[in-house]
Amino acid sequence: MAVLGQGWYPDVGGVESHTRVLARELRRRGHRVRALCADSSEGRAPYSTRDEEVEGVAVRRMAYRYHDHRALADVVENARAERVVEAWLGSAPTDVLHVHHPTAFGIGALRAAERAGVPLVLTLHDYWALCPRGQMMRPDRGVCARPEPSRCGACLAETWPALMPSGGGERRGPGGREVPNDAAAAAARTAFALECLERPARLLAPSAAARAVYGAAGLDAARIEVCPNGIEVAELAREVARRRAEIAPAPGTVRLGVIGAVLPSKGVLELARAVQAASVPGLVLEIHGPVPSCHGDESYGAELAALAAADARVRLHGPFDHDGLAEILAGLDGVAAPSRWAEVFGLSVREAASAGLPVLVSDAGDLPAVADGGRAGIVVPAGDEGAWVEALRRFGTDAAARRRWAAAA
Repeated sequence: MAVLGQGWYPDVGGVESHTRVLARELRRRGHRVRALCADSSEGRAPYSTRDEEVEGVAVRRMAYRYHDHRALADVVENARAERVVEAWLGSAPTDVLHVHHPTAFGIGALRAAERAGVPLVLTLHDYWALCPRGQMMRPDRGVCARPEPSRCGACLAETWPALMPSGGGERRGPGGREVPNDAAAAAARTAFALECLERPARLLAPSAAARAVYGAAGLDAARIEVCPNGIEVAELAREVARRRAEIAPAPGTVRLGVIGAVLPSKGVLELARAVQAASVPGLVLEIHGPVPSCHGDESYGAELAALAAADARVRLHGPFDHDGLAEILAGLDGVAAPSRWAEVFGLSVREAASAGLPVLVSDAGDLPAVADGGRAGIVVPAGDEGAWVEALRRFGTDAAARRRWAAAA
């Protein structure tokens, strides 16, 4: 089994966590696993590779820092990266290639598997194939339902002006075809991505919600099989229970956690504001995860950091190693996912629910399924601050409800 992804453990991210668990289970079942990923560290020659072994997986890391993008087409089509993929596939016998996120390699890398004669499977972990921003969210923090050339052109011109015709980017689409304007560049990129998605023998999506988004964008939804991501439920639940038994609870304190990267699409800043507005005595918001820039825009993280610095009820803990997840969950009374984008899976709240914690989730994408119709937590309309305030008041004051939700999670 060969696995292609943007990163590999110890790189941090939801997909990286999933591929790590998947590789561990495949190896337990007797399969041989190797992986190819990107390496954005400084000081290495672009497209050079280095090999290492990580937890029994042979990992090859390709040095790449997006240094050579001259047109929007370069985001999805990269001939040099494709050659790296093809050489890697040919370096050892390969029964199947499972692609999890080809961002650094370009979605054109799917052609490398075809040229190498390797059966191809692709899991659609987000909407990057439709939207190079990944989550169908514009710089103004509005959410799109599907790609539309004129709107996408304007959005991408604001995000990466140097790649678009209006900002001096090369007027070149995939395959070298000329694109006269931003809308045409965006349309050509989407068309190329959708064409590449016809190549895999199997297309997987972690949820029916994600399949529906791709279907609305023009991909044949009948080709997409819903295959939820796996979680090591039993081991995590046991470790959380063991650690929780060792913790002396703080009287009068209710801790709600948010776990994962803090991005505008995740709605964490809006949740923090709702915590302030709810003003529940003892309710604190514990935020665990990196606060990266969003395509170069650091304003969202800066707003959240300023809010946390001024209000002790909002606590920023920064990045964490996934091996420390059980310790984090053991110190929480619930976990929230206030996402504004159509969340494909919701790993953090699924892990929390598997460990017996109630969840507060928005109704975006597949998140409502985690709350099990309200039996394991509360579902709140995405972006509705008033509804979040009411949900937080109930979560923070109704201990009996928290126990019921925990029992059903």
